[in-house]
Amino acid sequence: MSLESSSLTPSQDANRNSILEAARDLFARYGFKKTTMEDIAMALRKGKSSLYYYFKNKEEIFQAVIGLESEILFTKLNDVVKSEGNAQVKLRNYVIVRMETISELLNYQKVLKEDFYGDYEFLGAYKMEGETLEEEFIQSILEEGVRNGVFSIKDTKLGATSIVITLRGLEIPLFRRSLSVQELGVQLDNILNILFYGLVKH
Repeated sequence: MSLESSSLTPSQDANRNSILEAARDLFARYGFKKTTMEDIAMALRKGKSSLYYYFKNKEEIFQAVIGLESEILFTKLNDVVKSEGNAQVKLRNYVIVRMETISELLNYQKVLKEDFYGDYEFLGAYKMEGETLEEEFIQSILEEGVRNGVFSIKDTKLGATSIVITLRGLEIPLFRRSLSVQELGVQLDNILNILFYGLVKH
């Protein structure tokens, strides 16, 4: 079992973070399968044994890296949910921030590309936790929209689940195309117009 940062001294915590940053860069460049513990140790100019004080294997390091990138994503999404503006604006911003952030999180994105975590059974908990959290975020926006007369939807929980499923289904084809930031923005506008226009009262 890996050592959690809360149980470490400041110096140990800094060492653990250094391992994660080095591993995050290597995984992003070469992928999980091709990166070894030796590669991570060499990047840090340390012996491989120093890694095992904090993590028992490469899978645990990768899990922590995905956890780090997940935290970045969901912190940004939470900020959107808590932001000012009506529910329609929030929902639009949510989708844009979500897709743009994932496009920057190279390891998170790599995992999404590789068959919905199919090659990474040890990341299953992150997938389930992420889907649940996203459903809660989107349901909150939908409920706000219904209260304010912006959205017309009878079952906000089912609506949130449907939107999460739709967004996850769009991730792979969208990111496999290696779009530029501008091209990604155009595609996101198209997706938003197709998916969410029907939610708005006219």
